[in-house]
Amino acid sequence: MSADNEKVISSIIPKTPTPRMSLGQYMLNCLRNNGTSVAQVDAVTGETLKYNEILEQSIRLCESLRKRGLKSGDHVAISSENRLNLVIPTLASLYLGAAIAPLNPTYSKAELLHALSISKPSIIFVSPRSEKLVLEIIDEMNPKPLVIQLSSDADSSGIPTLADILAETEPVLELDSFSCVELQGYKKQAAVILCSSGTTGLAKGVMLSHHNLLTLVQHFKNPDFVNLNPDRPLLGLLPYFHGYGFSLVLGLIATRGKAIVMSEFDPLVFLSAIQTHKVAIVPLVPPIMVFLAKHPIVAKFDLSSIQEIICGAAPLSEEIQTAVMRRLGVPCIRQGYGMTETTVIVSLSPKTKNKSGSAGIISPDTLCKVVDVETSKVLGPREQGEICIAGDLVMMGYCGDPKATAEIIDKDGWLHTGDIGYYDEDGYIFVVDRLKELIKYKAFQVPPAELEAILLKHPAVKDAAVIGIPDENSGELPLAFVARQPGAQVSAEEIRKFVDGQVSPSKWLRGGVRFIEEIPKSPSGKILRRELRKLISKL
Repeated sequence: MSADNEKVISSIIPKTPTPRMSLGQYMLNCLRNNGTSVAQVDAVTGETLKYNEILEQSIRLCESLRKRGLKSGDHVAISSENRLNLVIPTLASLYLGAAIAPLNPTYSKAELLHALSISKPSIIFVSPRSEKLVLEIIDEMNPKPLVIQLSSDADSSGIPTLADILAETEPVLELDSFSCVELQGYKKQAAVILCSSGTTGLAKGVMLSHHNLLTLVQHFKNPDFVNLNPDRPLLGLLPYFHGYGFSLVLGLIATRGKAIVMSEFDPLVFLSAIQTHKVAIVPLVPPIMVFLAKHPIVAKFDLSSIQEIICGAAPLSEEIQTAVMRRLGVPCIRQGYGMTETTVIVSLSPKTKNKSGSAGIISPDTLCKVVDVETSKVLGPREQGEICIAGDLVMMGYCGDPKATAEIIDKDGWLHTGDIGYYDEDGYIFVVDRLKELIKYKAFQVPPAELEAILLKHPAVKDAAVIGIPDENSGELPLAFVARQPGAQVSAEEIRKFVDGQVSPSKWLRGGVRFIEEIPKSPSGKILRRELRKLISKL
């Protein structure tokens, strides 16, 4: 073995063989075994959806869509906030071999046009929130897709509802006789097209194959890795249109799990849902972890049912992780690391031997190496460089964009994440920052995430973000944006001294401190630094 190969790390967890079938067939098999168990509960209304209901409705919808010409290789978009019946068109499309393209229902017109130009769906399922904008746009599409309203009532006349489409097919009596479209190339056919920014530029369509997602589903069933199961209700807050939320929907079906579904984050609904439904598993993103650590309302609820919190999609500071564990008495807060292009999960903290600040150990079916950003030399333990990933979770590529695909996946199959990090002697991954977001002060690299973690330690700071601003003499200067706790009185100078006293001179907040009401973030919790840069000239 070469010296470079010795520096490639893999999972210490044995892999589970990935089924050799389509994702639709696998989900169908699971539904048939899940019986009448409750699959989902609406956190606000208490409405429930059982697995046998999902099975019947998804088959009926599949037959209706088949009659309307939907076939293998077609694309179906779903633009909606989280709701119980999102799973119905998802499964119906997968049965036919059509790829799902989940879309953010709050997209602007330009963002939605761009996303639809990538996936080119023949059918778009909408919610009341997204219907109007979708109808404005589809006239610009050729061919014009069919629009179906997920809600019982459509705002616009002539738009069929999901109930209308289901009514076209009689209730299925012989569910066992239904069969999915057979796919020969399940490793090379997209099951989902998820929007991702990649490492640079406009949103791209990440094509994940049936094999990619089935590999991930096995991780959700692996008691040594994630271990979803029917006895541990899960909070379904993460948006369906994000890979994190979408993959959990599949994982729950595969494990007969139950989700308490929320359409958006509302503090009272969030806390009440956990208390009322005895939620055990809470997948979150860092902004909500900050809420749990600092907001006084949290103390008014009984959250003792929580067995573990899984936090991903953006870096979580060690301080916030520790604060939540102490406040809630949660024995296990697990950090995950990954990206849409790697089928969501690259690594996850184990339930035991959890190292604070680490994103955990490499997932099964995955290889990882760290390379020098200048020379591409493969680095060893505790040497910082770009994290690269290979294995069965690496995406097929970007939809309709072979150039961008070649820029992120090299000729040897390694996906270059654009993240700076390292691994330790035990194989634990530590993510330091984004390659494109590192601030260059003179010859020094300044990770914004490090400064943000320090800022969040200050009792007057509710949230914070750091960017680099151009400087003729030094290249860039670190500038902090701070959202203060309600009623907090703190000056920019106090904040600056608080940070500068804990870091080396190259990391001092020489660009200053600016106060704003809220830190702009994506639905998955990533700081929108481009929005902060726009604010500089206005403040």
